Amino acid sequence: MNFFSLNRIWMLLALCAAFLLVFGCAGDDDDDAQDQGPGDDDAAGDDDIGDDDTGDDDSDDDWWDIWIEPWPQNPVPPRDHDETPEPGPLRIKAQGYDLWHEANHQPFYGSTVGALFVDDSRTEVQWYFGSGDSCIWTGTYLASQAMRYFVTGDEQAKLNAIRTVQALDGHLHVTGRDGFIARYRGPQDPKVMPGNCGTQENEDCHVIESGLYAGDFWTGNTSRDQYTGWFFGMALAYDLVDDEDMRAVIREDVAEVLDELIRTNFKITDVDGKPTTAGPGVILTYRLNWYLIGYHVTGRQEFKEVVQDLIRDEKRSALEIAAFSFMNRYLEYYGNNLGHQNFYNLLRLASVYLNTDDYLYLKSLFEDKQHRWMHLTHNAFFNMIHMSQGIYEPGFFNDPEMEQLLQDLTDFRPAPNYRVAVDPPEAEIDPISELLDQLWEWLPFLKELWKDIDPQAKYAYPVLQQCYSDFLWQRNPFRFECGGQEMPRSVEPGVDYLVAYWMSSFHKYLTKDM
Repeated sequence: MNFFSLNRIWMLLALCAAFLLVFGCAGDDDDDAQDQGPGDDDAAGDDDIGDDDTGDDDSDDDWWDIWIEPWPQNPVPPRDHDETPEPGPLRIKAQGYDLWHEANHQPFYGSTVGALFVDDSRTEVQWYFGSGDSCIWTGTYLASQAMRYFVTGDEQAKLNAIRTVQALDGHLHVTGRDGFIARYRGPQDPKVMPGNCGTQENEDCHVIESGLYAGDFWTGNTSRDQYTGWFFGMALAYDLVDDEDMRAVIREDVAEVLDELIRTNFKITDVDGKPTTAGPGVILTYRLNWYLIGYHVTGRQEFKEVVQDLIRDEKRSALEIAAFSFMNRYLEYYGNNLGHQNFYNLLRLASVYLNTDDYLYLKSLFEDKQHRWMHLTHNAFFNMIHMSQGIYEPGFFNDPEMEQLLQDLTDFRPAPNYRVAVDPPEAEIDPISELLDQLWEWLPFLKELWKDIDPQAKYAYPVLQQCYSDFLWQRNPFRFECGGQEMPRSVEPGVDYLVAYWMSSFHKYLTKDM
């Protein structure tokens, strides 16, 4: 081994020690039930509510350090969208996905799932799949319909939002444990319920034989990724859909979940009284978002105190560690989706509740620790969150963010979103991914702690060359190999297009005729 190679090894070891052991993978989830690495622990967020500022240097201005505007504040922009033009191609595509989702992807009680049809004609469903991640995509779908209703005033969008809130309310109360949200709730129908539900082979699946939910089943071992989607949708529905009965349900449900998390020291706890084995710790940035949502919808003092504790200047180092997401590109790309979803409502609400210094700090935290690694990577959802909530100035002559937003939404395939085979072309290799791949080969135990790492493209592939996925924006756009085969009868819900399109419309980057 020559000197140059030896130097590369030491550089690589130092790089991984810095990023993996110190920072971990903030924002990781349990998308494939693997969430066991040291990055999953919540030690940095175990601060007690009500910590004082002993030893800090701003004792005379503590009131400003924890300042929160009086409740309630209004984060909703004027409702003045122009719906008079004829719909353009992007709106027509959104209408197609809206209709397809309503008809095929919210069966039974309204939670979002994928559909496998009997044949390629896609006229009869054989069974539904993807229920293990239903909660996050149901909440994301709810967000899309809330924004759709706010933009268009379409009563169908309002009905969709109300029904979806009822579905997420069922996710919460079917478990029988106060404040614990299920991944999925459905009837004991063979089209959706696993055949081994309730057996030793599938202990996370629960069959209910008596009581209010008799005849149902639900899936537990819920993680922070499912809670992320739940809060994302509930917060936007509360602000954008004018139905007081629905808003009352959201207030009560949000308060119930947050009260339980306080009781369990911010660990998601299953029906057995133990933290779930899949991402139970609520990362600090997520915690700040969820409790700011809780304060916004309820005005509760207990939730305000959690927010005040987390916005103290002395907590900023812990927040930066929690938000740091560089390694998510290589290990757990879907953690980027969780981080962006949480930052969206956090920044939206911080703009009206927090003091200017804290709000600008959180914006910079989002840009520097979360979004920078995903900037202009052909991800319309992340791009729109950056454009609407981050540090973004539209270009007068050249606006790469807007150009890529239009490109990505234009390239997105129209409904139905059936499984396609993708073979990305050869591209320049990202050198960091190559070094990490070598390290994982030299130290096989790393594959047991985290996932395997393969070489990736240096630059993100455009949408049509990205690997097919249930939610495109949470899948790695740098992958060289996709695998899988084309299957026209297997259809994903299309929530990825809906949330990116309606958010872009809600924030007036897209008009109806585009």
